[in-house]
Amino acid sequence: MEQQIDAALFAYADAWRLNSAEALAPHWAQDRFAYYKAEEILSFYTVFADVQAYWRQNEGLHDDIRLRLHNLRHIRIAEDCRMVAMDMNWDIRFRPEATLASGMPFHHRGKAMGGFNHVLAMLAHTDAGWQLIGWSETPDAAITYLTQLYYKTAAEDFRP
Repeated sequence: MEQQIDAALFAYADAWRLNSAEALAPHWAQDRFAYYKAEEILSFYTVFADVQAYWRQNEGLHDDIRLRLHNLRHIRIAEDCRMVAMDMNWDIRFRPEATLASGMPFHHRGKAMGGFNHVLAMLAHTDAGWQLIGWSETPDAAITYLTQLYYKTAAEDFRP
């Protein structure tokens, strides 16, 4: 069962490369949707239509997105419901012509960035297999994140 859940999560991560709300939606059990929280949004979405609007907005900003999931830890909630705690590395490249909804140029246009988060995903077993019903991304606190960044950035030949 864990392999099926992992496969569903990896397929969802791969779907982000398509930069399409239509490609992401089938990975969700919309009738059982509970929550969605990306690190860059201020609060939880609890209505699936709001998540889809968020994804559609991103279609005009992103040129490519890569998610890498690792350290998956499964938590049984019920026979047909599991939570998975995991780590996620992400890379995003923004379109050179990206604009905000206001028409103003997007300040990250033409740039790439990456980072890492901890994710708590909730999945339900449906007729279509394991599908997401919840997703929450949590970055480390700023001091923790920056400390890790500084340690990882030190030259290999300089490290003890």
